[in-house]
Amino acid sequence: MIPLLIPILFALHQVFVRIGSQKTDLNNGIFLSLLVSTVLLSPSTLKPTFNLYFISAMLFAGFLHFFIARVCFYNSIKRVGANVASTLSATRTFFAIIFGFFVGEEIKVEIVLMAFLIFFGVLLLYEPKGKFDLFGYLLAISTAIFSASSSFFVKFALQIDKNPFFGAFLGFLLSTTLMVPFIKKIELNKWFALAGVFVTLGHLVRYLSLENYPVILVEPITSSYPLFTILFSYFLAKELEIFSFRIVFGATMVVLGISLYFFL
Repeated sequence: MIPLLIPILFALHQVFVRIGSQKTDLNNGIFLSLLVSTVLLSPSTLKPTFNLYFISAMLFAGFLHFFIARVCFYNSIKRVGANVASTLSATRTFFAIIFGFFVGEEIKVEIVLMAFLIFFGVLLLYEPKGKFDLFGYLLAISTAIFSASSSFFVKFALQIDKNPFFGAFLGFLLSTTLMVPFIKKIELNKWFALAGVFVTLGHLVRYLSLENYPVILVEPITSSYPLFTILFSYFLAKELEIFSFRIVFGATMVVLGISLYFFL
């Protein structure tokens, strides 16, 4: 049941990014959220792992997810909104299954059905607002590819040493450092700071989940975050997003998809 916390925490992060992106430079926001995550995880340096393969895998996973995927995702949110960006990035569930097949993970029937139910539920939640923005959509799909692929490097590293906190710290530290050249002016924005807190918690739960569950299970559960993004957007950023009764049908399919694995 622990993986169910991931989409909730990620959704709160996305809503705060949407609000914050209206008030400050986006690169500054990305840097601030990464910095918050790095600081929060810094106590993990008291229990480091000195293994070249572990460090390399965690650094590369962080580069893919915390740097490349985050830059793509934040820009997509700014261009097309949190609801649309989170919906399209939820295609990560299919990329995870494809990648999982090639690395030899067991693909059970219930996992495939869960992935399809979540994905089609998410499609029902998808309702673009304004003009068609192809580049914004491609950024969201790129987020899915990079974030899904990073999970396999995390899984590999955690098989070497179960030290997810230090591993996450390495990824955030590298990504924060890589963002420095893109910062024109450091400006405190509480929304991006809050986004950094919730995304840190989300990734910690995600790393802990990857210790005990296969990637092809964790990723579909994670991909249900558009449902929670829309729910939180309604209460926190209603004026910035679009809503409709299709949410009821989409939400039902997402919940059914999750329930298929955990309760049947």
